[in-house]
Amino acid sequence: MVRFSARYNALIDDKGRVVLPAAFKKAMGDLAEEPLVVEKDIYKECLNIFPEKYWNQRLDAIEKQLNQFDEEDDDLLADLYENYTTVTLAPNGRINIPSDFLDHAGIRRDVVLVGKGKSIRMWDEEKYNEAKKVRKPLRDMFRERLGNNPENGEQ
Repeated sequence: MVRFSARYNALIDDKGRVVLPAAFKKAMGDLAEEPLVVEKDIYKECLNIFPEKYWNQRLDAIEKQLNQFDEEDDDLLADLYENYTTVTLAPNGRINIPSDFLDHAGIRRDVVLVGKGKSIRMWDEEKYNEAKKVRKPLRDMFRERLGNNPENGEQ
């Protein structure tokens, strides 16, 4: 199973190409030869990058909860499918990000790639730094969300 972690800086060129860090490519193993899915994040000004295998699992879970004959569910699915695209990973680790996806995230040149388990988040560096400033410290989030759960090693 893939578990992306850590933060890396990269540059995106004028054609929307970025090279994924070698650590991410290595973490993908055989999945590096499969397509990647780039999604416009619906909560934050960033992009999410998934190996296609994990994206399909996510998509299946969403579709199972919806009724294709319900108009609102149909609209949700239409918007969902419009909100992502599939790209290929070149042997050197480079991917092309469509310009409307870069515009959605406000990505210009300097990017931050952050591992997030089964996905990678891609941010414009300035936007990432701004978002980090307003986010609670990790220890506080742990305490609030997980602190009273004996399964997490705290009592």
